[in-house]
Amino acid sequence: CINSGGEKIFVEEVEQAILSHPEVADVLVAGRPSERWGNEVVAVVELADGATADQAVLAEHANRSIARYKLPKAWVFVDQIRRSPSGKADYRWAKGLAADTAS
Repeated sequence: CINSGGEKIFVEEVEQAILSHPEVADVLVAGRPSERWGNEVVAVVELADGATADQAVLAEHANRSIARYKLPKAWVFVDQIRRSPSGKADYRWAKGLAADTAS
C-alpha cells in the first residue's frame, strides 16, 4: 500500500489496471518519496515482445479502471521484471528503480 497525499493506493489494483493492456507482459508498482505527496506511484513495466506502447497509452488504458490519482507519476520500462524462481515479485528491486527516477 502506498500512502500518497493522504490516499491509500493498493499496488495490486494499479498493477492489474496496467497489466490488462495487451502489450504489457509484466508490471510492478512501487512508491518513491515525494515532497508534495509524501509518496508517489511509479510503475516498472516489461512490455511484450515487439510492443510499442508508451506511458501515455498505458496511463490512458489504466485510467479506464482506476482513479486518476492512482495513476503512476513515473514509468520505468525494463527488459525483464525481477521475480524469484517461485514467481514472487522483487519489490525491493522495483522500489530501488522507482527511487532512481526521482528528479
